[in-house]
Amino acid sequence: MQRSLIDRWLFAAFFLLVFIGVIMVYSASVYYAEMTRHSALYYLLRHLLALLIGVILGVGFYSFPYRHLKTVAPVFLWAGLLLLVYLAFVARSRWVFLGPLHFQGVDVARFGLIIFLAASLSRKEDRLQDFHEGVFPHVVYLALFAGLTVLQPDFSSGMLILLIGFTMLFVAPVQIKHLAAVVGATIPLAVGVVLTSPYKLARVMALLKMEEDKLGTGYQVSRSLVSLGSGGLFGVGFTESKLKLFYLPEAHTDFIFSIIGEEWGLMGTLFVLALFFIIMVRGLRIANRATDRFAFYLSIGITANFIWYALINMMVTLRLAPPTGLPLPFISYGGTALIINCAFAGLLLGIHRQLEEVPAPRRKPVVRQTLPLNRKYATRRMYR
Repeated sequence: MQRSLIDRWLFAAFFLLVFIGVIMVYSASVYYAEMTRHSALYYLLRHLLALLIGVILGVGFYSFPYRHLKTVAPVFLWAGLLLLVYLAFVARSRWVFLGPLHFQGVDVARFGLIIFLAASLSRKEDRLQDFHEGVFPHVVYLALFAGLTVLQPDFSSGMLILLIGFTMLFVAPVQIKHLAAVVGATIPLAVGVVLTSPYKLARVMALLKMEEDKLGTGYQVSRSLVSLGSGGLFGVGFTESKLKLFYLPEAHTDFIFSIIGEEWGLMGTLFVLALFFIIMVRGLRIANRATDRFAFYLSIGITANFIWYALINMMVTLRLAPPTGLPLPFISYGGTALIINCAFAGLLLGIHRQLEEVPAPRRKPVVRQTLPLNRKYATRRMYR
């Protein structure tokens, strides 16, 4: 029976998340767009344009031989670093503006970083047991990307870069004590950044003291919980959300998961959660079946990117983490994130396709010596 060159489960999960994203961006933004942009379809049309670009990129990476990315990985590293330096010290913004076009630089840089880390870890795998020669250089790369991102300022995206990088290091043959030391040194630095920034500290307080200031710093989180709770088991119905009517800020971006809970209920949120679980399982399966270490680390990095973003976005809506501004992959409105995630999806599906295309190695015949009664049968050729 011929093997399928496409992972149907993974493709179905990506497709359904994109479909849910399209209908939910419309539902969550239609009234807001009408009032602020004088066009009910303003955000939906922009979302569809970004999706079109993302699908084109995804198809391109699906067809592109992923092994070639390993040779140009340093280009991705330096391009990402230069982009982040420009944003941190020249533009002093999260956005790159090119005439009428603009995009969020950290998403593009993160794409390049994951490719570079996968290439570097696969090349230096025999040295990863040594901290100075194996672990430390990768920690420096992560620190540079995360630090420059925090300076934009974009603290949440900087921390996500570290989480993805640490995940890739965790599955590598790195000594646990080395990784624990790096994580242990990172935590107090992150806490220090939060404590010295009134804006970031206010977000943490919104999580810890929401009940004391529901109309102030805790307003967004409290409205998110109300939206989720009002959906019940099956929801109030598509487009019937009340909280999106200017009661829940960022309903079509950061808190779109809350609108899903209100309109589609607990069953809708569990369905979305199940789709991301499928992505995690199938992504890890691709990594486990990889025939080369670059494919292994690249699959892990891409899968970690999807899961960490989804997990933290959902935790924010459930008041398990402070507001971060991180989108829900494939669903939240946000052109750059959607385009990059589609590119990642195409690349992961492409890795699976190319692994399946590799022909199974031919089994060599084994000559076994026997002791038959007749000499002419002294040697028999047998196959495994």
